[in-house]
Amino acid sequence: MKLSEFISKNLIFLNVQADSQKNVFKIIGNIFSKKNKALSSLIIDKLNERERLGSTSVGNGVAIPHTKVNGINKTQVIFLKLKNGVDFSASDGVKIDLVFSIIAPENSESDHLLILSSISNFIRKKQKIERLRGSTTIDEILFLFSKI
Repeated sequence: MKLSEFISKNLIFLNVQADSQKNVFKIIGNIFSKKNKALSSLIIDKLNERERLGSTSVGNGVAIPHTKVNGINKTQVIFLKLKNGVDFSASDGVKIDLVFSIIAPENSESDHLLILSSISNFIRKKQKIERLRGSTTIDEILFLFSKI
Protein backbone atom coordinates (compact mmCIF):
# COMPACT_ATOMS: atom_id res chain seq x y z
CA MET A 1 0.00 0.00 0.00
CA LYS A 2 1.43 3.39 -1.04
CA LEU A 3 1.41 6.23 1.49
CA SER A 4 -0.38 8.45 -1.03
CA GLU A 5 -3.40 6.15 -0.70
CA PHE A 6 -4.08 7.38 2.84
CA ILE A 7 -2.20 10.67 3.28
CA SER A 8 -4.02 13.43 1.43
CA LYS A 9 -2.48 16.68 0.26
CA ASN A 10 -4.43 18.73 2.80
CA LEU A 11 -2.94 16.69 5.69
CA ILE A 12 0.71 17.34 4.76
CA PHE A 13 2.34 20.24 6.60
CA LEU A 14 5.85 21.61 6.02
CA ASN A 15 8.18 23.78 8.11
CA VAL A 16 6.04 23.28 11.18
CA GLN A 17 7.21 25.26 14.21
CA ALA A 18 7.18 23.18 17.40
CA ASP A 19 9.52 23.31 20.37
CA SER A 20 8.30 20.23 22.23
CA GLN A 21 6.54 16.93 21.83
CA LYS A 22 3.46 18.37 23.56
CA ASN A 23 3.36 21.20 21.01
CA VAL A 24 3.52 18.66 18.18
CA PHE A 25 0.48 16.92 19.68
CA LYS A 26 -1.33 20.27 20.02
CA ILE A 27 -0.67 20.98 16.34
CA ILE A 28 -2.07 17.58 15.39
CA GLY A 29 -5.12 18.17 17.60
CA ASN A 30 -5.62 21.66 16.19
CA ILE A 31 -5.80 20.26 12.68
CA PHE A 32 -9.04 18.63 13.84
CA SER A 33 -10.28 21.69 15.76
CA LYS A 34 -11.64 23.29 12.60
CA LYS A 35 -14.22 20.53 12.57
CA ASN A 36 -14.66 19.77 16.25
CA LYS A 37 -13.00 21.49 19.25
CA ALA A 38 -13.89 18.70 21.68
CA LEU A 39 -12.32 16.17 19.33
CA SER A 40 -9.15 18.26 19.22
CA SER A 41 -8.74 18.09 23.02
CA LEU A 42 -9.50 14.38 23.05
CA ILE A 43 -6.85 13.68 20.39
CA ILE A 44 -4.23 15.70 22.28
CA ASP A 45 -5.04 13.85 25.53
CA LYS A 46 -5.00 10.42 23.85
CA LEU A 47 -1.68 11.12 22.08
CA ASN A 48 -0.10 12.19 25.37
CA GLU A 49 -1.58 9.13 27.09
CA ARG A 50 -0.17 6.82 24.41
CA GLU A 51 3.25 8.48 24.61
CA ARG A 52 3.40 7.84 28.37
CA LEU A 53 3.34 4.11 27.54
CA GLY A 54 6.53 4.51 25.52
CA SER A 55 8.06 6.72 22.89
CA THR A 56 6.51 6.57 19.42
CA SER A 57 9.87 7.45 17.93
CA VAL A 58 11.03 4.75 15.53
CA GLY A 59 14.56 6.09 15.10
CA ASN A 60 16.38 8.20 12.53
CA GLY A 61 14.38 11.32 13.46
CA VAL A 62 10.98 9.80 12.69
CA ALA A 63 8.00 9.36 15.03
CA ILE A 64 4.60 7.75 14.49
CA PRO A 65 2.34 8.99 17.27
CA HIS A 66 -0.98 7.21 17.02
CA THR A 67 -4.22 6.74 18.89
CA LYS A 68 -7.84 5.68 18.59
CA VAL A 69 -10.70 8.05 19.41
CA ASN A 70 -14.46 8.18 19.30
CA GLY A 71 -15.87 10.84 17.02
CA ILE A 72 -14.22 10.08 13.70
CA ASN A 73 -15.49 7.74 11.00
CA LYS A 74 -12.28 6.86 9.19
CA THR A 75 -8.59 6.71 9.93
CA GLN A 76 -6.74 9.96 9.32
CA VAL A 77 -3.00 10.23 8.71
CA ILE A 78 -1.23 13.54 9.16
CA PHE A 79 2.34 14.20 8.06
CA LEU A 80 4.38 16.98 9.65
CA LYS A 81 7.84 18.02 8.52
CA LEU A 82 9.16 20.04 11.46
CA LYS A 83 11.37 23.09 11.00
CA ASN A 84 13.58 21.94 13.91
CA GLY A 85 14.02 18.62 15.65
CA VAL A 86 12.00 17.92 18.80
CA ASP A 87 12.85 15.58 21.68
CA PHE A 88 10.62 12.47 21.70
CA SER A 89 12.89 10.49 24.07
CA ALA A 90 14.04 8.43 21.10
CA SER A 91 16.15 5.39 21.93
CA ASP A 92 18.75 6.50 19.34
CA GLY A 93 18.85 10.01 20.85
CA VAL A 94 17.99 11.67 17.53
CA LYS A 95 15.50 14.55 17.66
CA ILE A 96 12.32 14.08 15.64
CA ASP A 97 11.75 16.17 12.51
CA LEU A 98 9.39 13.86 10.58
CA VAL A 99 6.04 12.94 12.12
CA PHE A 100 3.44 10.54 10.72
CA SER A 101 0.42 10.66 13.03
CA ILE A 102 -2.36 8.07 12.77
CA ILE A 103 -5.74 8.94 14.30
CA ALA A 104 -8.13 5.99 14.01
CA PRO A 105 -11.76 5.43 15.05
CA GLU A 106 -12.06 3.73 18.44
CA ASN A 107 -13.64 0.64 16.82
CA SER A 108 -10.98 0.36 14.10
CA GLU A 109 -9.67 -3.19 13.86
CA SER A 110 -6.97 -3.59 11.24
CA ASP A 111 -7.06 -0.41 9.15
CA HIS A 112 -4.57 1.48 11.32
CA LEU A 113 -2.27 -1.55 11.51
CA LEU A 114 -2.09 -1.74 7.71
CA ILE A 115 -1.28 1.98 7.59
CA LEU A 116 1.35 1.60 10.33
CA SER A 117 2.92 -1.24 8.38
CA SER A 118 3.01 0.84 5.18
CA ILE A 119 4.65 3.77 6.96
CA SER A 120 7.18 1.40 8.56
CA ASN A 121 8.08 -0.07 5.18
CA PHE A 122 8.53 3.42 3.73
CA ILE A 123 10.75 4.75 6.51
CA ARG A 124 12.85 1.60 6.62
CA LYS A 125 14.53 2.86 3.43
CA LYS A 126 17.03 5.48 4.58
CA GLN A 127 17.19 6.94 1.05
CA LYS A 128 13.45 7.74 1.18
CA ILE A 129 13.86 9.51 4.52
CA GLU A 130 16.70 11.64 3.14
CA ARG A 131 14.64 12.53 0.06
CA LEU A 132 11.71 13.40 2.32
CA ARG A 133 13.94 15.71 4.36
CA GLY A 134 15.20 17.32 1.16
CA SER A 135 11.71 17.93 -0.21
CA THR A 136 10.53 21.54 -0.09
CA THR A 137 6.99 21.28 -1.48
CA ILE A 138 3.89 19.28 -0.68
CA ASP A 139 3.82 18.02 -4.28
CA GLU A 140 7.36 16.62 -3.94
CA ILE A 141 6.32 14.80 -0.77
CA LEU A 142 3.15 13.45 -2.38
CA PHE A 143 5.28 12.16 -5.26
CA LEU A 144 7.55 10.35 -2.81
CA PHE A 145 4.51 8.93 -1.02
CA SER A 146 3.23 7.60 -4.35
CA LYS A 147 6.32 5.42 -4.78
CA ILE A 148 6.66 2.08 -3.02
